[in-house]
Order: sequence, then C-alpha cells, then structure tokens
Amino acid sequence: MRTFGIVVGLLGLLLFVAIAQQAKAPVPTRLPDGWRNWTHITTGVIYSEKHPLFGAFGGVHHIYANAPATKAYRENAKKYPDGSQIVFVLYEAKDENGMYVAGKRKVTALMVKDSKRYARSGGWGWQAWDASGKPIVTDPVQQCQGCHAGSPNRDLVISKWNP
Repeated sequence: MRTFGIVVGLLGLLLFVAIAQQAKAPVPTRLPDGWRNWTHITTGVIYSEKHPLFGAFGGVHHIYANAPATKAYRENAKKYPDGSQIVFVLYEAKDENGMYVAGKRKVTALMVKDSKRYARSGGWGWQAWDASGKPIVTDPVQQCQGCHAGSPNRDLVISKWNP
C-alpha cells in the first residue's frame, strides 16, 4: 500500500509540473535560417556600470530584423505585424586601441511576433541562446517581457531604427 501511495504522489507531482509548464508562455525553439542577412537595424554598446543593464547586457549589441519588422522599424510603428522577427546579438566589448569592437559572442536572442501563439507574453515569443547554443529562456514573461514593458508605445520593441 505504501508503494501505491508513493506512485500516486509522484504522478501528482509530475502532473503539477506539466500543468505549471503549460501555464508559461511558449518560446521559439530555433533561430530562423538566414537571419544574418536580414536588415541591420542598429548597433549599441553598453560599456559601463552607469547603465542599469550593464551586468546582464554589457557589450556590443547588433539588432537585425526580417522584412515585416524592418518596415515597422522604418515607420516607427506603434504595433509590429504578426510575422515580425528580430534578432539581437550580444558580444563582449573589446577595446582595440581605443575603439570598441565585438569580441566573443555572449548571447543570441530572438523575438517573434505572433499575437495568438504568444498572447500570454504580449504577442511576442522570446528565446535566447548562450555562447554554446544552449537555450536560456524558460519563462519569457518573467525573463523578457518585464524589460520590454518599458517600450509599450512601440509594441515592446526596445531598439530603434538607425538609418
């Protein structure tokens, strides 16, 4: 009888974990093919502790967008259309004789706009991969949406078009 109780308890735990995982917003599973050939939107460098995100995002940032997202960037849109995809690449900032250049890749991240699939996370799916390619986003609402909430008038998109 005790074994039966343990089995029932384990099954209950597994069911709880499965339900908890389903309650989280879904995440994209891979980078789109050819993203490196998309439009380069902007580059930025977070170089000191003066910036509140220096600890997590210090380094050289490059932003790329597919065609629907590029159009929204150029129009300074308040809403991005479904199908928009944005890739953010973060490199170590390396000083080469007084010039910051991209060093080793730290993170590659993806935002995908699908207002139905990602309704729980503001219409956007988020995922990021570390330097080894391991996915690191498990809860996009907690890990991503909070920072992006600071850009509500641009559909949670932080970066801006830099022609």
